[in-house]
Amino acid sequence: MKKILLLSALFLTIVSCSTQNIAVDYDRDFDFETNRTYSFTQTGNLGLNGLDSARLYSSIEKGMLYRGFQKSNDGVLTLDVKPEEFVSKQQNSNVGIGMGTGSYGFGGGVSVGIPIMSQKLNQNYTISMKDEGRLVWEGTLKIQMPLKASPEVRAANIQKGVTKLLQKFPPKKK
Repeated sequence: MKKILLLSALFLTIVSCSTQNIAVDYDRDFDFETNRTYSFTQTGNLGLNGLDSARLYSSIEKGMLYRGFQKSNDGVLTLDVKPEEFVSKQQNSNVGIGMGTGSYGFGGGVSVGIPIMSQKLNQNYTISMKDEGRLVWEGTLKIQMPLKASPEVRAANIQKGVTKLLQKFPPKKK
């Protein structure tokens, strides 16, 4: 039992170490209430590894279904997913090594800073929804996680990000 709790805490810590940013824009005149079917413009590998592509499609499908939208081969809305993936290096902190001497108010010292670099995996997704070629909704999701994140962490980050992105979808008419 202790191992399960420890592993769960570790998993949540790793997932929470990732950052996610979203941005959404939509056409205020489009009626999302009467248009409840969608299809993807492309399927399969999006330029990501095949597993991340499958995770992304699955997360989008779950999110859309939860919001009352049905996937259909001839859906009213067409979803276009454009991914971008790159690795960035970040300097997390420095380790300082210092020496010093001193007595009676006189002193001296030497210090050396050693930067600690880490690599992060950045995945940016833009999901565009179109009605007969007209853009009606667009959301951008930016995820950053450790480069060597486990499959569980990658899946959790993608699911969490898509859920966050679709949180206020469909937009309410004002």
